[in-house]
Amino acid sequence: MLGPKKEDIPKIHAEVNQIVNQRLSLTTLAVTIFGALIAWIIPKNPPNAENDVGVFIYAAIILLLVVLFSLFLLAHHLTYMLRIYTTYLDENNASNWEKDWSAYRGRFTYMGYTKPQAYIFLVLGILSTAFPFLLAFSFSLRIEPIRGAIVCLILGALYIIFVYGMGVRRWFTPEKEMRRRWKLLKGKRR
Repeated sequence: MLGPKKEDIPKIHAEVNQIVNQRLSLTTLAVTIFGALIAWIIPKNPPNAENDVGVFIYAAIILLLVVLFSLFLLAHHLTYMLRIYTTYLDENNASNWEKDWSAYRGRFTYMGYTKPQAYIFLVLGILSTAFPFLLAFSFSLRIEPIRGAIVCLILGALYIIFVYGMGVRRWFTPEKEMRRRWKLLKGKRR
């Protein structure tokens, strides 16, 4: 590993900023998709009491959960790329900010970037999962077909578990591994 040249450092910082902006854009997109889909499936005319929630509502919610999780997963992968860049800058003494920020994150609890994003995705997932049941309660509908309700609940629970685990508990976030890899490559510098 040769380390960054002077002109590489601004380029890497620009990549970091772009990734941070992309993550924010994904969160905004998720909120927009959620709002649009929920508005689309809310009945325009109040349904008759004692009707079923219906396959369409469950299918739409399941699709929404899949899309939301896909967006969250993309944001998670962007975080992975972000950590590759930031640990590179840190390990090559190319950014005092990255050194200080890494030390701060290691020592203190903070609410920045990933956790608030995860909480937004959690709220969207909880509201999505609850929507058919809120609709049933609001209009006195039957929770039918029951298979749709079960699939919706299972998928919603998995969504919540993985978004919480990955976004809040930091599952599959290998910052230490990124640092180890850069140190390994740095040791092989020519």
